[in-house]
Amino acid sequence: MANNRSRVLITGITGRVGSHLTSELLARDVAVRGLVMPNDPLRSEVDPAVEVVEGSLDDAVALDAAVANVSHIVHLAAVILYQPHQDDLIWRVNVEGTRNLMRAIQQRPPSPLRLLFASSDQVYPGPYPKYTPTDEEHPLEPTTAYGLSKLIGEELTRHTARVVPNCRFTIVRFCHNQTWQEILDPHGFFAERQFYVKGRLAWLLDSGRTDPATTESIRRLQAVDADDNPLLLSLTDAGEPLALDMMDTRDIAAGLVPALFRPEAEDNVYNFAPDSTVSFTEVVPYMGRALDKRWVEVRLPGAPARSNLSGAKAMRDLGVRVRYSVFDMIDEASQAGSGR
Repeated sequence: MANNRSRVLITGITGRVGSHLTSELLARDVAVRGLVMPNDPLRSEVDPAVEVVEGSLDDAVALDAAVANVSHIVHLAAVILYQPHQDDLIWRVNVEGTRNLMRAIQQRPPSPLRLLFASSDQVYPGPYPKYTPTDEEHPLEPTTAYGLSKLIGEELTRHTARVVPNCRFTIVRFCHNQTWQEILDPHGFFAERQFYVKGRLAWLLDSGRTDPATTESIRRLQAVDADDNPLLLSLTDAGEPLALDMMDTRDIAAGLVPALFRPEAEDNVYNFAPDSTVSFTEVVPYMGRALDKRWVEVRLPGAPARSNLSGAKAMRDLGVRVRYSVFDMIDEASQAGSGR
């Protein structure tokens, strides 16, 4: 595991995973350096014990400074976007930015390095897997620009480990993860479009799509839209609910520590996922009771958004565990008054 000579660079340190990973590492007396965007509104929340390098993934000088004299690098920085008009931004940050980081690593003076790349379940073929649970050997066939960007990032990571002496890589493919502060937030990135009628409607309208399925989905959501912004329980036309792997960000961050330091994780790939999916036919009513808020069932055309990722390998090799269920997160958020 970590020792007092370890120095870890985290890109995306102010993000949900980065901030929790920082806490995990500092609690183990690991020196942490963070790449922080200029004018990042969350910079003030970075622990004072962190050495901050200000810069972005397109700033070669900042990247050279960030990668200097570190023993471990965790590349978390990315944009998570799914709208067609956002593809250029996805490419610029997730692909070009990752390439820039890898170039800086390749140009630094040789020294032993562990390189961990945060990937995504989006590298698999979404709602069309060849088998489930989807393990690390499943063919990589992304169906979104974001998923493609993560697959390219994986290959850039592998390439860097091949050409840089004494560089060992680990790739971790995250399932969907949330913090408890986000899970009920009607303006949150995920909750808004998955759990609230107004959020899903706005997201579809913003997509610019005019295909029949999107047009019909908009029509059906407009029919149930109301001032009180009810919770949304979306089903397929056949009545199938959304079902996803979801983990608390705290569990993701805790699992990254052994992924970063254990020898068995070297040159290896892991899915981080719970041992079962959760159906939104359970989640949405639970949210409704926690918030004292009504929900509506809406059948929307198209394939069901579901995933069933196998996290068995990470559980076996790294001891990754689910300490907080989706329902635990909802309880925490409700007790704190989130979503009201």
